[in-house]
Amino acid sequence: MKSSGRYILPSDDHGFIGRVYNLSIVFYNFDSFEEMEKHADCKYVYEVNERISINARRVESLNLVGDMLWPESPIKAENIPISLYEWLTISIDVFLMRFISVIDCSLQLVNSVYEAGLPASECKMKKLKQAGVSALVIEHLGVMLDEQARLRKERNERVHEGIERSFTEDDVTFRLAAKLAFIGTDRNGRQIDVNRSFQEGTFKLQSEFNNATSILINQLNALYDELEKEFEIRFAEKISTATHGLNAGAQQDKIS
Repeated sequence: MKSSGRYILPSDDHGFIGRVYNLSIVFYNFDSFEEMEKHADCKYVYEVNERISINARRVESLNLVGDMLWPESPIKAENIPISLYEWLTISIDVFLMRFISVIDCSLQLVNSVYEAGLPASECKMKKLKQAGVSALVIEHLGVMLDEQARLRKERNERVHEGIERSFTEDDVTFRLAAKLAFIGTDRNGRQIDVNRSFQEGTFKLQSEFNNATSILINQLNALYDELEKEFEIRFAEKISTATHGLNAGAQQDKIS
């Protein structure tokens, strides 16, 4: 079974992320966090930078799953310390947990950009809407949640109910054969080939990974487009009254 080409997730190439990263350099002008947070514009950038950095790292971490599904060297039962079935099980566990958490991290980012002030446990769509987040952003977050509904359901079933997915048509045989190095026939009388079953399961995960992550990046980019607009409005208001003397306007006044 031929492997599909891998989609590598870009984690921080959106202009909004670069903009916040660049602004965060101002933190080094202060000797302490307490001194920095006295200035509304710097504090705002700091908080948004913290959240957008977490988003970027979480997106980047999905590439770890890609590394497991597209290894540099072919994976065989004899060259890994766990069974081939367990390799796929770990891969889907990591994928589901980290993929689903991207939208949760994004809710926290929206909370910071809009200065909603919600604690992490209450950072939900309804609360964000009540706190004044734009209808367009709320609608977009809803689309993201709808898109990942099936994977979120599976994540919850795996975590809370112990329900596992099947990687092949005869998953019980694959699991036992992979674990016990069993040689024989499956329920259909075919000779058991653990590596073939592994390739079948891997191919399915590869296709799902590529489809889900490429959609996710497009959705994140659209979300960042909207958050960037709101960020610039709020940042401009804060920096217009800044007293730390580090912004461009203050420097120009000194020169004049």
